[in-house]
Amino acid sequence: LKDHPAIAAWDLGNECNCLAEVKQGEFWCWMNQIASAIRLEDASRPVVSGMHSLSTSESAMAPIRLNGEICDILCTHPYSFYVPGCGKEAFNTMRTELHPTAESVLYRDLGGRPCFVEEIGNLGTSCNSDESTAAGMRVALFSAWANDLKGCLWWCNSDQEVLEFPPYEWTANERELGMFRQDMTPKPVMLEMKAFQEFRKSLPFKRLPKARTDAVIVVPEKDAGWQPAFGCYLLARQAGFNPSFAGAERELPASGFYILCSSASDESYTYPAQKRLFAKAREGATVLVLYSGNSRLTHLREQAGVKVENGMLSPIERTFELDACPGRKIVCADRTTVRLSDGEAKVLGRTADGEPAFTEFALGRGKVLVCNSPIDRAAIDRTDAFTGESPMPYYLVFREAARLAGLRPVVGKADCPSVVLTEHPTSEGKAIVIALNCEPRAVTCPVTMAGCLKRIWRGNVTSDRIRLSANEAAVFEVEGCEGV
Repeated sequence: LKDHPAIAAWDLGNECNCLAEVKQGEFWCWMNQIASAIRLEDASRPVVSGMHSLSTSESAMAPIRLNGEICDILCTHPYSFYVPGCGKEAFNTMRTELHPTAESVLYRDLGGRPCFVEEIGNLGTSCNSDESTAAGMRVALFSAWANDLKGCLWWCNSDQEVLEFPPYEWTANERELGMFRQDMTPKPVMLEMKAFQEFRKSLPFKRLPKARTDAVIVVPEKDAGWQPAFGCYLLARQAGFNPSFAGAERELPASGFYILCSSASDESYTYPAQKRLFAKAREGATVLVLYSGNSRLTHLREQAGVKVENGMLSPIERTFELDACPGRKIVCADRTTVRLSDGEAKVLGRTADGEPAFTEFALGRGKVLVCNSPIDRAAIDRTDAFTGESPMPYYLVFREAARLAGLRPVVGKADCPSVVLTEHPTSEGKAIVIALNCEPRAVTCPVTMAGCLKRIWRGNVTSDRIRLSANEAAVFEVEGCEGV
């Protein structure tokens, strides 16, 4: 088939990392042998990984970096029920809608290769309605496009409930996965994907400029880092900025703002990784440390200005407020208790019993912020952090940290956690802005624009607010004004 014009790329196979548990070296050799055999026959087309739910951990069977080392293109299969930390809210709410983007950007950043959504689906109408599926997919498509992912494919073409052989007669989920019904009438999700493509073709530009990123989420590579990384990503989007990812055990990319995921164990971050991170603060960056009872950060007092009093192998639940957001209570559980007390840091939030919960400390030319709770993991564990009228406001910590880091978006939003923005700088002080409402209800979000509103290609947008219907997108242009 190598001379057939319909072939775009070669794939190593469908989710082969799920077939058996083998040693990493064995899996590397298998991938390398298959990829090499493909390239010997056809070096003109790229090799796609084809794997599902890769790990950040360097010691895992199938780490993200290993796949990037061998393959030309990485891919994700972000089914909400089959990826840890997902599937806890409806298909048309933030966690599920932004999961494909977060996982794919993580693969791209750690693996160093382009990434696309190779498989996505709703597991059939026995799990999600056609209407909620189409609404959620609309947000997922705009989010993938806004973050420069290379494609988004639905699994699969048509329903297969009439097939009377395995796996279709055994497994209900395999029978209703199509974009088309058995009679080949299109489902709403297929019409939504078609409408999205038609909208893109209607724009005066063929390629969306790359999105601006304002922060780097530093992910552990000595243990599984997907869930805290995903939690950080969602909280950043709620707070109003767009992050990228970096593995802790490599050189960190340049940025003015870093967020360290909370630790799962005392081996989450090596000493060299810690030194690289705090060196960024000394050079002028802002570093936000999400501290857990399992964190073991060397010279914490010298580098963050807080004092560790004692630690205990017992769970704890903290309730705290930020000075900047009085009355907004934040509740966070931790599996291990480590109590902090005031040191030299400025306390910007306390628990009900006076323990420092959020602190700021000058280090070199930069600063270190500490949140004394693993809010990234708690947000993923709970089901009330990303949806509803009043979500658990973990994102307030990220919003305040972004302010202290000096982030200055082109479009700043009010307290609208369900609305996420990406900014795409063009030329001459212009930026294309994409706003997404991740909730199945209409939202009016007040905004401030560091420039003049110009063209509007989609949505109800004025210079001081964006009105979005349920699970809808706005696309518009802002041009820099004199004196801004």
